[in-house]
Amino acid sequence: MSVCPGTTSVPRWDEERHIATGARTVTILSFGADAATRARELLSSFDGCRTDWMCLPAEWGETAARVLGSRLGGARVGWRLVLVGSEAAVLSATAAAVAGGLLDAEILPVPVDSTDRTVYCAHCHTAHLATVEVGRCTTCPNCRTELVVYHHVSRLHGAYLGFMSDAEERP
Repeated sequence: MSVCPGTTSVPRWDEERHIATGARTVTILSFGADAATRARELLSSFDGCRTDWMCLPAEWGETAARVLGSRLGGARVGWRLVLVGSEAAVLSATAAAVAGGLLDAEILPVPVDSTDRTVYCAHCHTAHLATVEVGRCTTCPNCRTELVVYHHVSRLHGAYLGFMSDAEERP
């Protein structure tokens, strides 16, 4: 499957990323023990800002959603968010932060692993974690549909689009 890198919504994690200037307060949320080392390295890059760091479970879930929701509720002008963890956790947290009112420029996503991807099933409208490359197939655990993991990442769902692999061949 040929993909134009200039138009795909798949994150280009290898490109240099920056957070908006003017930060007064920075919150670093790290997901899992593997992300803690990278989060610790980032702490020193925010000299002159009030910085807090919270270590959360490795996977995005209710605990992480509550913590992020609490931080978003208390956010003021100049607050920035740094997300460190697996690609799946970082994309889910980014989606929640954007839904909570943050701008892309106020969020610094720092994935430390992209082995597992969150795949959104276009057929039953559920998401699941899968160890799969973009362009390959995975089975939706909810509706059992064989899905192609497409080179589109939904900002709303924080997930890669998955669609029926043989949709064009069915009568």
